[in-house]
Amino acid sequence: MSADFGYINARIRGMKTRLLEPSFFQEALAGEGFRGFVQSLALSSYGSELETAQAAYADAPLRAVDEAVGRNFYHTTRSLLTFSSGPAREQIALLLMRYDVQNLKAIARAKHAGRSLDDIRQALFPAGELKPALLENIAAAADLPTAAQALAATRHPLAPAFSEAVRRYVSGGNLYGLELALDQALFETIFARLAEVPHSSGFRRYLELEVDATNLRTALKLRGAGGEGELFVKGGRQIGRATFEALLNDPAPSALQALAATRFKAVAEATDLSAQDEAIRQTLDRYAYRLMLREVLGIGVALDYLRRKESEVARLRLLARGKYYNVPREQLQKELGYA
Repeated sequence: MSADFGYINARIRGMKTRLLEPSFFQEALAGEGFRGFVQSLALSSYGSELETAQAAYADAPLRAVDEAVGRNFYHTTRSLLTFSSGPAREQIALLLMRYDVQNLKAIARAKHAGRSLDDIRQALFPAGELKPALLENIAAAADLPTAAQALAATRHPLAPAFSEAVRRYVSGGNLYGLELALDQALFETIFARLAEVPHSSGFRRYLELEVDATNLRTALKLRGAGGEGELFVKGGRQIGRATFEALLNDPAPSALQALAATRFKAVAEATDLSAQDEAIRQTLDRYAYRLMLREVLGIGVALDYLRRKESEVARLRLLARGKYYNVPREQLQKELGYA
């Protein structure tokens, strides 16, 4: 293990060469059927995990692909933590914590909708502190209160917030309130830990941008519904409370012009919610890339790589489903652009 970002980033650059080229996705789109896609995937850096998953799920080929790409991402994040230590490792761990929140949200949504355990498994994205076996245990819980108890037994830093959010959900059935509570707890925990870890101003600004992205997504989803500060997550820099509440309360396109002076100005030009979400993602991607170039011996290399790897996995899962269910190429290509 090393606390030296020079060594860590050299390792990450080596891992980056294993990312799939754009040509892989173009050829897969043009190719015939799910079987051809799986054959191509078997020849890629996902081959080892795919072989293992196919042996375990011989009668469920789509499940095998989901399992393979999820395991590959988990192995990737474990590698980052394995060869790093000290403040560098702490910073990488902070980046990975949001995957725990994503997984807890996925479990909550599935329980809320009454979906099966298999459906929950397909939505999971193990990468943070919650290991696959533990996520499986939480996902298999009979209901959300039981899932909260399973998480509490792990002493995970988000366990108290999840338990409280589940308690409120049981009382009122407000799933979005549960998700918002997790977002608030996530960033409170991240910034509290960041205060104890040496870090660059660029890394802090990125995390603040993540808060802004969270608030912006909330405002865009609930536009016209009204609302006040209880929906607002503290810690951002670009999207202030006034802008947030203005977007919530004013559904007119002109209200989006308040974003013109922020890094998220491209959102104002997007035509629908999917395009707006893509503009937000691209804003975060661009900042990560610039941070990588600016801080050669900093967290930027890991941040940029993780964002690229996450996008790759999301696109593979989408492509697998598209091929499996014979989604028309034009529609699938559009969906891949938003992954």
